[in-house]
Amino acid sequence: MSPRHLVTLSLACAASALAASPDPASILEKRCYDCHDADSHKGNLDLTALKPTFTDLDAFAKWVKVYDRIEAGEMPPKKKEQPSAEEKSAVMSWLHDSLLGAEQARLKGKVRTAIHRLTRAEYENTMRDLFSMPGLALSGDLPADGSAHGFDKNSDALDISHVNLAKYIEAAEKTLDLAIATRPEAPAVQKRRISLANPAGFVAHVIMNGDGVLLKDKKPDPAFPPAADETHLDMSAHERMGSFDPGRAATVGLFRHEDESMSPYFMDHVTIYPGLYRVRTSLWSFQWDKGQVLPSRGTEAGRLSVVQLTGDGRGGQHPSYVLGYYDAPSMESKEHEVVTWMNVNEIIGFNTASLAPAANYARKGHAMSFTGPGIACDWLDVEGPLHDQWPPKSHELLFGKLPLTEFKKPEHPGVRPPARVVARQIGAGKNRRDPEPGLWTVQSEDPAADADRLLADFLPKAFRRPVDAGTRERYVALAKARLEAGDCFETAMRYAYRAALCAPEFLYHIETPGPLDDYAFASRLSYFFWNSMPDARLRQLAGDGTLRKPEVLKSEVERMLKDAKSQRFVEDFLGQWLKLRSIAANDADRKLYPEFNPYLQDSMVAETRAYFRELIEKNLDATYLVKSDFAMLNQKLATHYDIPGVTGAQVHRVALPPGCPRGGFLTQAAILKVTANGTTTSPVPRGAFVMARLLGQPPEPPPANTPAVEPDVRGAVTIREQLEKHRSDATCAGCHANIDPAGFALEAFDVIGGYRTRYRSLENGDPAPRGSIDPFIGISFKLGPAVDATGALPDGRKFQDIIELENILAGHPERLLKNLLEQLAIYSTGREVTFGDREQIAGILARTQKQGGGLRTLIHELVQSGLFSTR
Repeated sequence: MSPRHLVTLSLACAASALAASPDPASILEKRCYDCHDADSHKGNLDLTALKPTFTDLDAFAKWVKVYDRIEAGEMPPKKKEQPSAEEKSAVMSWLHDSLLGAEQARLKGKVRTAIHRLTRAEYENTMRDLFSMPGLALSGDLPADGSAHGFDKNSDALDISHVNLAKYIEAAEKTLDLAIATRPEAPAVQKRRISLANPAGFVAHVIMNGDGVLLKDKKPDPAFPPAADETHLDMSAHERMGSFDPGRAATVGLFRHEDESMSPYFMDHVTIYPGLYRVRTSLWSFQWDKGQVLPSRGTEAGRLSVVQLTGDGRGGQHPSYVLGYYDAPSMESKEHEVVTWMNVNEIIGFNTASLAPAANYARKGHAMSFTGPGIACDWLDVEGPLHDQWPPKSHELLFGKLPLTEFKKPEHPGVRPPARVVARQIGAGKNRRDPEPGLWTVQSEDPAADADRLLADFLPKAFRRPVDAGTRERYVALAKARLEAGDCFETAMRYAYRAALCAPEFLYHIETPGPLDDYAFASRLSYFFWNSMPDARLRQLAGDGTLRKPEVLKSEVERMLKDAKSQRFVEDFLGQWLKLRSIAANDADRKLYPEFNPYLQDSMVAETRAYFRELIEKNLDATYLVKSDFAMLNQKLATHYDIPGVTGAQVHRVALPPGCPRGGFLTQAAILKVTANGTTTSPVPRGAFVMARLLGQPPEPPPANTPAVEPDVRGAVTIREQLEKHRSDATCAGCHANIDPAGFALEAFDVIGGYRTRYRSLENGDPAPRGSIDPFIGISFKLGPAVDATGALPDGRKFQDIIELENILAGHPERLLKNLLEQLAIYSTGREVTFGDREQIAGILARTQKQGGGLRTLIHELVQSGLFSTR
C-alpha cells in the first residue's frame, strides 16, 4: 500500500467520530494533495507523508501550520476550487480537537513556564533598585543570555552555569563594596566649572583667536569656580597658545564632527565617588568665515556622553552611554541640565553631533581658510556626588540605623577589621579622593540580635516575598559563624548578604505551579513593566491580598506605566521584538551613505521608542503599527526624512504632510536599518521581518543549500531582477510569493531609511544631487537603476507603493493586534504561546476590540487574564 493511501486510511480512522460530517481525509486528499505531495512539495510541505500522529512535536507543529493556513483562507489558494463551508468546518473541527487533545495530554501535570533565572538586564535593574544605586553597572560583566521564541526572557533560554555563578559572586562583591559607607560624613560635594580647553585635555582641532581655539568672554559663576589651570589653553600638547584672565571662563568652538581621531573630553573632572551628579552646560552655534564669527545656519546639536576611562587613562573608544543631545542655537547660549549617575573613573565627553565629518579644515594652518558651521561650548558644570542622606540608602538597607564608629585595633582585640577596596584612580587630576578619616565601620552592641533583625528586613526585599524563620536563621547562622571566626560585624554581615544575593530565591523567578500566588504575580507585573523587582507598594498589595482585584490591578498597571522605570519595558521589548538591539550590528557603507553618523542612528532608535510610547499613552489602535498621520521626530531625523519645519534635538510628535510615506513602524529608519546589511537592501529579509514581527506569520527557513541572492552594488542590475531568476525555481516561488511583496514596497527606502527612487551605486549611474545631505559631506556615489516598489500579495491584491501596502495591512487590524498580544504574552510570561492558549487569546482580543482596540487597553486585558497569571 502506498504512503498516500496509508495516510488517507489513518485520517479516515481518526475522523470516524465525525461520520455525520464530510470526511476530513477525503477532503484533504481532494483539495490539498495535488500541491502538497512528494512530487510538488509546495511550501516545503508533503501532506501525503505527514501522518496524523499529533504526539510527535514536529508533526504537531506542521499540522498547526496547516490549520492556520486553512483558517486564514490561504489554503487552498484563491485560484483553486474552494471547499464548501461544510468541508472546511469538518477539517477545522477535526484538526482543532486533535491538536488541542494532544497538547493537553502532553502538558498534563506539567508547569507551563519552567523555572528560570533573571536576565542580565533584570539582574542589573534589580540590584540598582534594591540598593537605590540607579546607575550601577553590572550587566556588562555577566555572560550573555540566550534567546527563545524571540526573547531572552523565555525560560527555554535562561540556563545557568558555573560561569554565571562565579560572575554573580563578583557582581555581589562589587555591589557591596559600593553600597557600604566607609566614612562618618558624606564626601564633600564638588562644584567645578570646566572648559574643553585645558593643558591635560585632548589634542584639539579647534579655533583659538584665529589659530586654534575660539574664545568668548563669559561672566564667571561664583558657585562654580574655574579650574586652577584655566589661565592657559593648549592647541596641542606641544604648543602653548597664550593666556587670559582666570576670572573669566573660556568658550571653545569646534567645527569638526566626531570620528575615530576626534574625542574631546572634559578632562578636569574624573569621577572618584560613584553617585549622582548634576551636569550643566552652555552651548551655542556659529558660522566660521575665515576668522569671522557669524550667525549659524540654524540650531545645531551637541552630544554629552559619560565615558569610562580605560586602564591607560585615555578612555578614547569606551563611551558608557549617551547623556543626550542638546540644542545649540545660533549666537545665543542655551543652558542644559541633567542629573545622572556616574561610576568611578568616568568623565564627560563632548561631540559636535550635527556637524559633518571633515578632516581638511582640522589640520594646523587650515583654520583661517575654512568657512562653515561650528558649535561653541561655554563651559561644563559638574556638581556632586549628591546625597539626600548619609549614610546612603544602600548602606541603610544593609545596616539600618546602626552607628558608624572608627575601628581601632586596641579596642577590638582578636577581631579582624573590615577589608576596604579602593578603586584605582585614573587621570583624576584635581579630583583626588579626600583623605580617608580613619577606618570606620558599623558598630553593634548585640551582633546576634542585630544580624537577625537586619536580615529579617533585607531578605523579604531581596527575595521578593516573605521569608520564613528557618530560611532567615540559615543566613543568621552564616553571620554568626564569621563572627566566631574573628570577623568584625560588617564583614560577617557582608558574608551573609553575599550568600543571599547568590541564592536561587534572588537569582530566579520563584513561581508556584498553576495560578501564581500574590507575590509571584507582583513580580511578574514588575518584571513586565519595570524589568525589575516589585516596589514596596506592590509587595504590600500582594501581602494584603488585594492586588488581583480588577480595579486595584488596573490602577497599579497605570501607576507602573507612568513611572519612569517603564521606559525599561519600552526599550527592552522593542529591542527584541523589533530587533533594535541590532541597530549597530553593521555600519553603513561610508562611500554609499556618507551622511550616516551616530547622531542619526541614535535618533532612529529614539523615534521608534517614542512612537511605541505614544501609541500606549494615547491608547491608539493597531492600525498605527503600520500606518500613521504623525511621527516622532527631531531635527536630524526630519531632515533625513525631508520633512520641513522641525527644529531641535529632542524627539517630539510631528504631524506628517499629506502623501508622506512615514509614520508606522514599517517606514521608520531604525526598522529599515536593522533589516539591511549596511551596504545593500533585499526584499527577502525585510519581507520576512514584516511577516514574522508584525503579522505573526514567520516564513519557513529556506531549504538546505539554497544560494543567497546578493544585490549588485555596481548598479548593473536590480535586486528585483535577480530575485525573478531565483523565483523561477518552483521550490522557491511559493515561499517568496508570501515573503517578497512587503519587501518590494520597502525597496523605496535605502539601508539607512532614506527615501529613494533610484539605487545608489559605486560604479554605474548618474552624478548624485545633494538633496538633504549636508553640503560639507563629500558625495562619491552615483544614482543607478530606478526602484520598483510595486507588488502583489498572494491573494492577488496589488499595490503601487508603500502607502498602498500600508493601507492594505491596516485593513486587518485584528491580525496586527493578535500578533502584538502574542509577543507581549511571550515577553511577560517567559513561555511561548501554544495552540491551547488560542481561546484565551481570542477572548483578550474580543474584549480589547469591544473597547476600541487600543494598545493600552490590550495591555490591561492581558494582565487581567488567566494567560498572564498562571505559570
